[in-house]
Amino acid sequence: MRFPKNRSRVVAATAVVVLLTAGWLAFKPSHKAPTTTSTPVTSQTTRATPATKGADPAKLVTIEAADFKYAKPVGWAKISQKTLDSIGAASGIGRPTDPVASFSINESDSIPKNNDELKNSVLSAPKHLQNFELISSETLKIDGQGGQKFTYTFTDSTGNKITQQTSVVVYKQKAFILLFSSAAANYDKQTGDFANILASFHFK
Repeated sequence: MRFPKNRSRVVAATAVVVLLTAGWLAFKPSHKAPTTTSTPVTSQTTRATPATKGADPAKLVTIEAADFKYAKPVGWAKISQKTLDSIGAASGIGRPTDPVASFSINESDSIPKNNDELKNSVLSAPKHLQNFELISSETLKIDGQGGQKFTYTFTDSTGNKITQQTSVVVYKQKAFILLFSSAAANYDKQTGDFANILASFHFK
């Protein structure tokens, strides 16, 4: 599997991190933003992970697309459609305040024949980035569907060290590529939100 369209998308998604870090990324305005983003942190623990504390899961905003839906954590915002179109993403959200991060979803009609082909395709673009290092490669399940998750670091064009977590799941003859990006120094602070987003992800 080569993910012909997604090879450039992985690199393009890397650009999102640079934009986020620089504070240039345009987020879609929401009339609900003041109530969602200003919700105070409480001691309530979500079901997805004990490491994350935040809003009542019942009050989380759900982001929906044609093939999937997922919950937007408190403090995150929808990425503007213009930005999503520029990186070829079907959907995406970002955390515009520290610790800054982004999450985007791409779809591909190319289906991997096996796990080795999937790994080679996913890492074909980022492995050419400066100081690329694969941290981990493991299996996972998203909405009951088996897939692969890869976590790696690299240095972007401005010298910032970036950590990305890419999960790929095949569902209904499509490959869904779920990409989290964050400055490496802030990655550990984001794992709770990342886990919650994945736990809330459901196919249609």
